[in-house]
Amino acid sequence: MQQLDHKLSEHIHRLELGALDYLLAVPGMLFGSYLMPLTVLALSLWLGWRFGAVSVMTALTTVAVTGPLKHVFVRPRPEPLKGARVFKLRKLVSNPSFPSGDSAQAGAMVTLVILFAPWPWSLFALPLIPLCMFSRVYFGAHWFGDTVAGAAIGCCAALAYGFWFADFVRSGLPAA
Repeated sequence: MQQLDHKLSEHIHRLELGALDYLLAVPGMLFGSYLMPLTVLALSLWLGWRFGAVSVMTALTTVAVTGPLKHVFVRPRPEPLKGARVFKLRKLVSNPSFPSGDSAQAGAMVTLVILFAPWPWSLFALPLIPLCMFSRVYFGAHWFGDTVAGAAIGCCAALAYGFWFADFVRSGLPAA
């Protein structure tokens, strides 16, 4: 399994997408520790403080799960890329690789948006999960398997909080 993970990841690591790097940096950083507070704030302004409160709880739970797992598995990150990249996201991370915290946050926030934002518009957020995952691998911060595990953790956390706090969140959503 690890060979397949490394082969797929190394294929993505070798890609050079030029100007698309600028677009890929957005989902690659949107759910990271630098921008995640702004992401939650923007979603809270759109969907209300109750949604924001559940988003914060979900995000903290996601960190509480992924952080310790990184130190259980202690999977090394990919070597810094030799290919040209406009942004050097790999230089921003030094902790172990598995699971991807950014992919977990993407999975968590997008799942909450799909659960609570107006349909069908909420589905437009869905591509952010695979875009974040691809971006994290493309910029050399993760192996592909790290991002799959991270996204699964985030989605599960969001589904749990969405189930537990559905009435609380829905009672505070703006009228559609």
